Amino acid sequence: MTVSRWLARAGVAVLFALCVSLAGVAPRAADEAPKFDSLPDDTAVATIDGKPVTAAELRVAFQFLPQQYYFLPAEFLLETVLNQMIDVRLMANAALAEGVKQDEIERQVVFYRERLLRQAYLKKRAEAEITPELVKQRYEEMSKAAPAEDEVRAHHILVKTEDEAKAISDQLAKGGNFEALAKEKSIDETSAKNGGDLGYFTKSKMVPEFAEVAFATEVGKNSAPVQSQFGWHVIHVDDKRPAKPPTFEEVVPQVRDQLTAELVERAAKTVRASAKIEIAKLDPYAVLGLPKPPETSAAEEKKDGAPASDQPAAKDAAPTE
Repeated sequence: MTVSRWLARAGVAVLFALCVSLAGVAPRAADEAPKFDSLPDDTAVATIDGKPVTAAELRVAFQFLPQQYYFLPAEFLLETVLNQMIDVRLMANAALAEGVKQDEIERQVVFYRERLLRQAYLKKRAEAEITPELVKQRYEEMSKAAPAEDEVRAHHILVKTEDEAKAISDQLAKGGNFEALAKEKSIDETSAKNGGDLGYFTKSKMVPEFAEVAFATEVGKNSAPVQSQFGWHVIHVDDKRPAKPPTFEEVVPQVRDQLTAELVERAAKTVRASAKIEIAKLDPYAVLGLPKPPETSAAEEKKDGAPASDQPAAKDAAPTE
């Protein structure tokens, strides 16, 4: 069973994006913590007009590089980040010298500071609350919640017509080799190359007509011809087994993500419960500084026609059940 399917069957909604900026919040396991030498934060790596660029400042700048850069040599990364820092510092100084207005910049600084504080707050709570024991416990709960599901391994031969499928069934009944016939006759080119082998699959992975017959057929037996949207199938069932859930190690990141998402939701509820929040009723377009969409006149609405619910059904529309 795939990790994503196991998570879905365990009732995990993969909606972590709603929690915004979870990167860096979920704690690492103790054995995942990186070990490396690190210079003191105040170590001067370079100077710009006599003012130092410290190791701590470069580490902050490094975090803004795209992740694909992280696999490049450290010498290249240091040169890249340092050059960016030099350009940023010099251009910031030039902006101050030319009297660039800073009102909007200050508002952004306040917002980013609050976001960073929020992330630090969540990270501190995560390190205290999302323990290895809790991750293991959640995995076990999810394993119990995921309904048991069987898998079948089967071969099939796909043809266009029922007569072709019946002829193949007759050949198999007389001792024909299933894999050889699949390679010769099947129009499913992908599986035909492997003698019709479809590997293991769960019931939900196949179209219903095919799945019902495959799971009802005994191991080692061939099915009668069955029709699906793809054509006519003759199925040989090789094996049946319970689907194996993913191991703990395979889903640790997803389990931590789920626990982190829940922590973010709890934290938001906690801080909101102790705060007095009043929201003014204002025009959202005016608040966000967005242009309003053009208003539609009554004449234009009439020209466009009545709402769908008021229109008669099309003459040729198919009846609904």
